Amino acid sequence: MGNESIQSIQYYPNLEESFYWLDNRSSVSGYAAFSAVALIVFAFASYNHVTKLLTLLSTIKYCSTLFHLVSISIDELNFLSGLTQETTRFGTINFLNLFIYIAAVLVPKVYFPYPNTEAMIRGLSELIFFTNVYVGFFCFISQHRHYRDLLNAIDSFVDVVYPTATHPSDSPSEQILIKFNVKIQKLSVAFCWYIAVTATFYWLAPCLMTYRSIYMASVCVENGSAQSIQYYPNLEESFYWLDNRSSVYGYATFSIVALLVFTVASYNNATKLLTILTTIKYCNTLLQLVIIEVDNLNHVSSNAIDRELKQVIQLHQRAVRCVALLNQTLSFVMTVQLALCILTWCFTLLYILTVGLDVTGMNGLLIMFNMTLEMFGYCFFCTELATTGTLIARQSYEFQWEEHDPKIQKMISTIVARSQLPLRITACGFITVNVELFAKL
Repeated sequence: MGNESIQSIQYYPNLEESFYWLDNRSSVSGYAAFSAVALIVFAFASYNHVTKLLTLLSTIKYCSTLFHLVSISIDELNFLSGLTQETTRFGTINFLNLFIYIAAVLVPKVYFPYPNTEAMIRGLSELIFFTNVYVGFFCFISQHRHYRDLLNAIDSFVDVVYPTATHPSDSPSEQILIKFNVKIQKLSVAFCWYIAVTATFYWLAPCLMTYRSIYMASVCVENGSAQSIQYYPNLEESFYWLDNRSSVYGYATFSIVALLVFTVASYNNATKLLTILTTIKYCNTLLQLVIIEVDNLNHVSSNAIDRELKQVIQLHQRAVRCVALLNQTLSFVMTVQLALCILTWCFTLLYILTVGLDVTGMNGLLIMFNMTLEMFGYCFFCTELATTGTLIARQSYEFQWEEHDPKIQKMISTIVARSQLPLRITACGFITVNVELFAKL
């Protein structure tokens, strides 16, 4: 017994404070209890920070840009998601996202082993989800030229509708746009909160389960018994040569990496989805303005009908061009979304059927629900866009064209003929994205 020595335990506090009357500096149980409190503090602080970041950068900035119709610069909308005229900033944002995706997600999940089949299924499901977020964001940003052309086309549409600053503020067209902007802002804020909550839950739930296991093991050690620590990974992967499956230090380090991945992924997902859905809805609103202008033709005097009808034709032509540019911008993004959404459903259901519904299965269902919700949003908004396009032809039929001369009738026929062309968003250029497609999936 002569070489035996007693070494005191040195405690490193998460937060430098004495927590009321809790002995968090010299007791394992006290330190563990205080660590739980510190974890909650850090979790809420991270949650508040991420929420503020997403709200400011992905919502307020974007929704304020939507008030372009009341004198706002088109460059502000380009700022979102890195769609600026500065090529260096565009490249930096794109390649920073790709670096995080490849280094922290793709390589560890593909080139490093999994402990069992269940972990491999979950890891591949997460890989598909993050591929949809990061690669989908990259595909959208890579179409920045088409998107800039779309913004310029919207700008030209606005110049026709509002050629001067003396346009009456109580016009039906402007009221529709203002209500639309307010609604989009509220929905965007709600969606950012949803993304922040789900991402925090997905990251925090495994940490809490692991901490509980560590705490129970420490209590068993104090009572003279032994209990192994079970680690619940934030992401199902072996992170290079870091021991994140059996080491507290390795697990804590990997949790920080996972937090970075979740933060950037949340920002990318919110930015991509809000930008795409709002742009689709914006093009739909432009078509609604055309319908209003066609309806107003019945109240125009015969002396001004020629001028007003030419303006309606011009607006309709520019609105159709906006939809065509939107289709070019989103075609590849929709292809990636459609393919990866199907794969996510397959892997998640395979895991649940193989293992059962546990904590990991719940996280898989959360991934599947998010991707399904995103896919349904695209399909629903695209269906609404196509339906509004067909309403222009119906509204043109209701115009009292028989009371006008052949020149006016020919101009009306031009609007009707152009309205017969389907306005749709496609994946791969031939798969129409609509609610019918979602139902078939």
